[in-house]
Amino acid sequence: MHLDQTETGRHLSRKGWLALGAAGALLAAFSFPLIGLADNASGCDFAANGTTQSCLGPLAGSTFAGGDGNLLTNPTTFGTTDWQNAPGVLSVGIDLPSGSGDNSFGQGTKEDNANVTVVSGSIPPNKSDLTRFYEASEFANGSNFLYLAWERTNVLGSANMDFEINAATTPGLGSPGPHTIVRTAGDLLVTFDFNNGGGTPVLGLLKWVTSGPTSQCFASNSIPCWGNHVTLNGTNSRGAVNNLDAVTDPISGNTTPNLAALTFGEAAINLSSAGVFPAGTCEAFGSTFLKSRASASFTAEVKDFVAPVPVNISNCGRVTIIKHTDPRGVNQTFSYTSTIADPVGASTSPTCTSDTTPSSFSLNDSGNTSSDNAANTEDCINVPAGSYSVTEGAEPANFVLESLTCTAGGSQDGTNPLQADITINPGDHVTCTYVNKQQLGAIKISKTSSKAAATPLAGAKFSITGPNNYANSVTTGADGTVCVDNLPFGDYVVTETAAPGGYAIDNPSPVTQTVSSNSKCSDASGQLTYTFTDTPLTDITASATSEAPGGTQSTITCTDSHGNVIAGSGPSAAPSISVKGLKPDTYTCTIVVDP
Repeated sequence: MHLDQTETGRHLSRKGWLALGAAGALLAAFSFPLIGLADNASGCDFAANGTTQSCLGPLAGSTFAGGDGNLLTNPTTFGTTDWQNAPGVLSVGIDLPSGSGDNSFGQGTKEDNANVTVVSGSIPPNKSDLTRFYEASEFANGSNFLYLAWERTNVLGSANMDFEINAATTPGLGSPGPHTIVRTAGDLLVTFDFNNGGGTPVLGLLKWVTSGPTSQCFASNSIPCWGNHVTLNGTNSRGAVNNLDAVTDPISGNTTPNLAALTFGEAAINLSSAGVFPAGTCEAFGSTFLKSRASASFTAEVKDFVAPVPVNISNCGRVTIIKHTDPRGVNQTFSYTSTIADPVGASTSPTCTSDTTPSSFSLNDSGNTSSDNAANTEDCINVPAGSYSVTEGAEPANFVLESLTCTAGGSQDGTNPLQADITINPGDHVTCTYVNKQQLGAIKISKTSSKAAATPLAGAKFSITGPNNYANSVTTGADGTVCVDNLPFGDYVVTETAAPGGYAIDNPSPVTQTVSSNSKCSDASGQLTYTFTDTPLTDITASATSEAPGGTQSTITCTDSHGNVIAGSGPSAAPSISVKGLKPDTYTCTIVVDP
């Protein structure tokens, strides 16, 4: 393969500048900057005038060193985070190896062209030959920050890069052949222009326009197009190129960790202050790719590119509140309030499934066993990043909060156990589940004989009445007990209504007690227990018979210990009385025989 002088210089730069040795004439011939080993000890590898270090610290609200022209965190003079420890998820785009197999846009592709053709072949020496790019984003101190970086093999003094950031992904864009880039209204194009003479990189922002007058278009004469170019300023952006020396790329997988001067550039942008995420709206971008232009002119040919990679750039998240009862599926409504603002007018921020007013809603777990439905779930999407609280209202009768658990980003408030504290970062989904235990107790009735406590009595009947018109009739079993559970807390009245055969009710009066502890009949203990006894009954018989026909006449009178007559007979030659069901007492039967 034939290499002209510029191409030779480009390939040498990839092998490291030290390989040039003392070839100072060669350096001078190609106007390459004199570079050291790698990374200035000061932490600054960028000079706005090409010679004097002039790095800037991070943007207000950010800690990212987006203006120091390197990837390392040490020293932390210009920010405590850098590409070495980029916040959030680091997205990496890697180009095909330089040479005949590299891909690029062909047929004079321009920025506004959505229909493009991908071709294979070496990148011309006057075009930037890209190798990879990086993307990271975060939400910090109320703002969305975007961080971008590019790397290339050749050391052209000028750099004209564009990061296209789309809501949707264009499948297979890296493969040869025709493609249609999937663009959505509001997609972003971040331009990075750095002149050969030095100076701070010029960062620009354009949005994809799909309707309206062509006066919105920056370069095209037809819709759709990239809209008017907005030059980002020093308060909402940082940009730098390593124009002082080589820098180190510490990110795993890079086969060229020593980057020659002018082969690395970076940018940090406050998307909130740049107007990308205006208040009250939600935007989300899921794909980013990098491309290079032949010159600073926006209408210049777009050539090399690094295929799209997935990203997650958003200013909103999602909050889900779930209600469970214990036991599951109890038909009970629970009320909630939250600091998530209600949508205003036609706003879709936020959008909640079970209620149009997330500031005040209700949930009910009725009928659920192991799954959830719309009735017990408040699912809010398009929740702007920020801090919120959700609070359960006063507990309904016979319910107490059993637990409140949240996924990452949420927690139970340390002071108010009914409050969930939630922090939403862009793209976050925080789920908090409230479990409210129904206060249910059990009543156990035990029936034994008053004469033999160890003797259980089966067949004793009881009535139980309680809150909410509760009424039940039960009968003791062979073990002399009967139990009922799932009783809401409250006062219950137990009345024995019938004793077993051969026994009398000892206490016919209703007994009132309070169910106030959670228990079930299956528990070994803990039920509210009522103990009743019944007394066994006795039958007595008294009689008299005259031995001689037509002889004596007799009468019989039986009384209890209080002198009450319980049975008697008139005069008869053969009187007889029988009394059944007598409780223990002293009974006297007097027989009077008339001589």
